[in-house]
Amino acid sequence: MKQNKMSGEKKFLRIIGNRVTVVVGAVIIWGFLFMNSAGRALALAEAERQEGKAAPRIVAIKAGRILTMAGPVLDNGQVLIENGKIKAVGRDIKIPEEAEVIEEPEGWVLPGLIDAHSSLGLVDETGRSENEELSDPNVAQLSVIDGFNPFDKRIAQARAAGITAALVTPGRRSVIGGQMAAVRLRGQTADQMVLLSPAGMKFSIGEGPKQAFGEKGRLPSTRMGNVYVIRQALLEAREYAGQWSAYEKKLAGAKKDRKDAAEVQAPKRDLRLEALARVVKGELTAFIECYRLDDIGAALRLVDEFGLKAVLVGCAEGYLLAGEIARRKIPVIVGPFGIGPKRTETERVEISNAARLHGAGVKVVLQSEVQYGLGTLEELPLLAALAVRGGLPEEEALKAITINAAEVMGVTGRIGSLEPGKEADLVIFSGHPFDYRSRVKRVFIAGE
Repeated sequence: MKQNKMSGEKKFLRIIGNRVTVVVGAVIIWGFLFMNSAGRALALAEAERQEGKAAPRIVAIKAGRILTMAGPVLDNGQVLIENGKIKAVGRDIKIPEEAEVIEEPEGWVLPGLIDAHSSLGLVDETGRSENEELSDPNVAQLSVIDGFNPFDKRIAQARAAGITAALVTPGRRSVIGGQMAAVRLRGQTADQMVLLSPAGMKFSIGEGPKQAFGEKGRLPSTRMGNVYVIRQALLEAREYAGQWSAYEKKLAGAKKDRKDAAEVQAPKRDLRLEALARVVKGELTAFIECYRLDDIGAALRLVDEFGLKAVLVGCAEGYLLAGEIARRKIPVIVGPFGIGPKRTETERVEISNAARLHGAGVKVVLQSEVQYGLGTLEELPLLAALAVRGGLPEEEALKAITINAAEVMGVTGRIGSLEPGKEADLVIFSGHPFDYRSRVKRVFIAGE
């Protein structure tokens, strides 16, 4: 009995041992397969990452005509784009074998168009405007970026029309409407789309503020009131800038003499005056919207009084003061052209306005007329064509919606012309961009 019992125990232990061996072996094999699979996945991911680094996207565009806005027109030219930037522009460019080649023998290539006075992105999800804060005539502390909606459907419409960047501005009914921003028209967030913010401070002289605040029985209700609000705000900003300058000198002196810097009292921060201080110091451009002769004259007086770096917007009667504007080297964003219903400020508008300003030596920029409730974004090239009809040289009209616009926005180092090193924002038209039959065939923003 005892012997049989021991034999049974040995048999049982042998079975258990075999099963343990099988289980352990299975675990080892499964672990090996898992580690091998994971290793392959990691190796593949690393290879893809290295491949992405080693092979940036390269695009070569061959077109019948290339308008660089930085030199002569290139017939049968080429543009080479690499990694989102313009690599080369010319006729005999060496094109890498891996490049994507776009052939447009009848196409016209030019820098992406720029709308230099726009409300794009300043609407809420219901389509209501968000570009005017009318609780006070002076809201210099506000920035359009804080109300910018990247999913405004008009952005996609503008992009499809060949507009790749815009100067987004507050409306015309606040005397000092806030800080503007230069944006490119692609991105998921405002921060992704910003080229420069702030790009300027918006001022308005004329009917807009009069109506908005006069109807409430508040200052300003006259043109005199408009100018007073600006003058008083700039005087306060100048004083504020002086206080901070004195503080910084005292602070530097205390550090130099090894005194306790905490004893030097800083002025109280004021976001409204802080923004305007940059204007009076010439660090931020004053964009002054004005249309009638008297409003333009008031704007010029403010420019002289405070030494402002300025751009005039609208300037419907600018041709009547073209010499005075040119003498001060002030650029003008011209509009409207008189197409559509007129209001008090545009009764004397002339289609020759842009041409006469240019003839006097003024740098001219053109804007879409969507801000005025006229036309559509797609018509920006046609407005340039109207300026040509009024006498503006064709080359200057093209500059007015590309490189000149980039200059007044402060982003000419990045966009506005087709030059090596600049970001690849460009558009391909089927024909002359001023021909109403031409259509946009392709748009690139940062090479995409």
